[in-house]
Amino acid sequence: MFKITWDKETGGVKLNSRVNADTLGISPRPVFFEELDLLKLNELGWKYPKCKEPLLWACNKQYFYQGKLVFEVKGANIYDTATVFLQPEAEDLHLKPVDVEAMLENCKDEMFLIESEAIEFIRGEYIKYSTARESVKQVKANQLDYEALVAKIEKQTKRKMAIVKQDCDSFDIMPLDNAKQEGKKTYQTTRIDKFLASFSGGKDSQVVLDLCVRAIPPSAFEVIYSDTGYELPTSLTLYEEVKNFYKKKFPELKFSTARNHETVLNYWDKIGTPSDTHRWCCSVMKTAPLYRMLKIDGTNKQARVITFDGVRAEESNRRSEYRKIKYANI
Repeated sequence: MFKITWDKETGGVKLNSRVNADTLGISPRPVFFEELDLLKLNELGWKYPKCKEPLLWACNKQYFYQGKLVFEVKGANIYDTATVFLQPEAEDLHLKPVDVEAMLENCKDEMFLIESEAIEFIRGEYIKYSTARESVKQVKANQLDYEALVAKIEKQTKRKMAIVKQDCDSFDIMPLDNAKQEGKKTYQTTRIDKFLASFSGGKDSQVVLDLCVRAIPPSAFEVIYSDTGYELPTSLTLYEEVKNFYKKKFPELKFSTARNHETVLNYWDKIGTPSDTHRWCCSVMKTAPLYRMLKIDGTNKQARVITFDGVRAEESNRRSEYRKIKYANI
């Protein structure tokens, strides 16, 4: 929706609706003093406070201070230590923290639009599916199993279909795209058993959780945290802090942890070390425990769920092609 440029006044970034000469090609990430310590910038003559605010911004392995490139890093992986290449004018820098409050003030209008759109989207999906039972009653009053007809037509045509109400109060089935173009009211007959907010502890999932509690009743959804066995102690601590924070504000909000019954090291012995070509870890340690948790009580039937998840397009080429709504058969 918005493009990003440097905000040299605050040391942060700005959001703009139009592309200009200063527009960044990718979204920068904030850099804190801990990362600079790891890169040993303090040993290279740099001075900076150990503060909560970010000090720099990074685009891939290029680091920027107040909109200027100050150094690049090569290496920095499990095999090679980081090598820092300072720009000529970036020696012995004394860094000031980003003025986060001023940066947010400069972006408040754009952020309001982004937040409002996201909240309305979450609320709209919740209302559409939470009222499915009433939709079913209205549609079934016409004495036809429209849901079965929709499934049959979708299978035949490979197109997403919708149940719509015509002006004469009768119901019909038509392609979903056409229904949206004609402004038809669509009826959702899929019964949803649970609404979930997926929480990993990363910034994306924290934003989604904040949006969910502002968009729908806290008693109407559940927060799921997947403990894969690889979680760092700081990640587990953060989850507990977030859970305690929201439980104080919303006691009715439920938090649950999906965890495999065996440790990840036991699976290493049985299956082998996970790798790019032997990718079993996510399905075994994350997906399978989550599916087991989402069984309907007392049955082996999988619950129908809607999950609100935070995914950024710039994370990968595959994720850049994701649609806003994704359907998955469990």
